[in-house]
Amino acid sequence: MNTWQGMMNIGNQLFNQQNWPEAERYYEDAIFLLEERLTKNPRCVESIQGWICGYHNLAEMFIRAGKIEDAQRCLFTPHQSMLHLYHDRQSDEDLQLIALKAIKLTLNPLLEFAKEHPPCEACLAELKSQVELAYSDQQTYH
Repeated sequence: MNTWQGMMNIGNQLFNQQNWPEAERYYEDAIFLLEERLTKNPRCVESIQGWICGYHNLAEMFIRAGKIEDAQRCLFTPHQSMLHLYHDRQSDEDLQLIALKAIKLTLNPLLEFAKEHPPCEACLAELKSQVELAYSDQQTYH
């Protein structure tokens, strides 16, 4: 299967079999295909959601394999990317809104991860300020 969905499904099957190296390979292949799609159409919400899901699947796999730093990296990668997109003054309002909605998808797994693997106080404070950004009723766009 050379679709990102097919790669993700195979990765999920391998994850369930605890075949971490092969699951990792398929998740990474799906992420790569999604990144290619996003370079062509950065506003494709389905691709953004799939891309985030791929990283979250990798993070969960790394957690189960005991690779906590790798898991943290996989949670931060999509989160930081969406934060950057949201704050990028070059982005139009539609893209910033898409990024803001995506931040809501990336924050909860990070906060759950922080409960089990507490970050430093500064990082925790930054995450909390991002919750306020994502769930504030009055959004401002640049």
